[in-house]
Amino acid sequence: MEIKPRLLLCVCAFSLATSLSFAQNTKDGVDLFALHNADPNAITIEQAIEIAMENNSSIQIAKKSAQIYEQQVKQYWSYVYPQINLSGSYTHTLHPQEAITSMGKFRMSLDNATSGTAEATLLLWKGGAVSAGIRMGKYHSQSGYLELTETQNLIKDNVNILCYGIILSHALIQVQKENLDIAKDHLKEIRQKYKQGLASDLDVLNQKVKVSNSEPALIQAKNAYEIGLLTLRRVLNKDPQDELSLKWNLKDIMAYQIPDLDTLFEMAQKNRPELIISELNVKMAKEQINVAKADHLGSLTAFANATYSGTSAEVIIPMSSYNSSYGTAVGLRLNIPLFEGFKVSSQVRQKELAYEQALIQAQDTKRNIKIEVKRAWLNLNEAKERIDSTKGTIGQARKNLHSTNLRYRNGLVSRLDLDDAALLLHDAELQFVQAIHDAFVAFSNLNYAVGKDVAIK
Repeated sequence: MEIKPRLLLCVCAFSLATSLSFAQNTKDGVDLFALHNADPNAITIEQAIEIAMENNSSIQIAKKSAQIYEQQVKQYWSYVYPQINLSGSYTHTLHPQEAITSMGKFRMSLDNATSGTAEATLLLWKGGAVSAGIRMGKYHSQSGYLELTETQNLIKDNVNILCYGIILSHALIQVQKENLDIAKDHLKEIRQKYKQGLASDLDVLNQKVKVSNSEPALIQAKNAYEIGLLTLRRVLNKDPQDELSLKWNLKDIMAYQIPDLDTLFEMAQKNRPELIISELNVKMAKEQINVAKADHLGSLTAFANATYSGTSAEVIIPMSSYNSSYGTAVGLRLNIPLFEGFKVSSQVRQKELAYEQALIQAQDTKRNIKIEVKRAWLNLNEAKERIDSTKGTIGQARKNLHSTNLRYRNGLVSRLDLDDAALLLHDAELQFVQAIHDAFVAFSNLNYAVGKDVAIK
């Protein structure tokens, strides 16, 4: 009866001393994201975004589209400038035609006939279609560069999410590796107890199964890490065999201050390129109605031309006044369509319907962007709450596992208690690293949904 209290006292004293030492060496959950022995050639998330901005094929295509829209502005301006055309013809008679009269046959033409015309035209009026076209060109140009910005924002968000996925996989490797190491350590403990006759062969076999079951999760985490780097290579427009590694130093996501939801909506209204593009589409649809209506009104064009014609049996271009003639003229051309089978009326109605479509699409875009903003905002707040609720759990779970392990050595708890303690630590680490990952992804999504960095410095 006197031995048990002393034994328990020794065990408790040993457990307390070891637990204090263990607590001093216990890693915080954030350390699961720490990158050890980083490749000196590794790139940061910011550098990955810069590379994507230069090399990504979607951005390159968007740049070309913006340049195409810019050229369309010049195309519309071409209607304002004079149009100058030259035309000419040359005919050589192989077998001249002859006229038959009572006096005999007479040759009707010489061997060489040449003619030429130079004409300059200037569109003076076309019912407002020219000015409407110029405005449409400007809207197209603005849309092109806004689409480029939208593509850049989307690629930035994709790179961020890919990098955060790689970081999550790296953290999961640490979690699964630790879980496997704990399972192996417990197998050693159980084998030791088996040799002492304090555990059965069934306990040993059961723990071997746990070790084997822990290995696939580690293999999957390592594969997910490599797949993440492979996908990042694709986004950066790199060859799959190119060397690429990532380094990071995650900031405290909890320290980010985010504006309230109404402020975020206002920011998105001003900065989200997709929303501005939808408003420009409404303006362009309205201008297309004006262009279609202009066909009802006709057009007025000024012209000036010079003509030349000449024939000769010896030379191609005769210059003497006997064989050639010149003429010049200036004037106005008025073209008024009186009836075209309701073609113009139908075209106007089509453009009016397209304008109504553009209005609906603009409203739908605005609503969808507000949904995107609120969804990202809700996800960020939810992830932050999960971080806050789990940030101290890992340390507690480690202490609990260490204490349970000591008690198991001394026969005070069962193997099932030891398994439960290991499982609690594993679940705590998984929930924490997932919450950190989800918070960074939600923050990146919120920046994309608003169209700019929303963090308050």
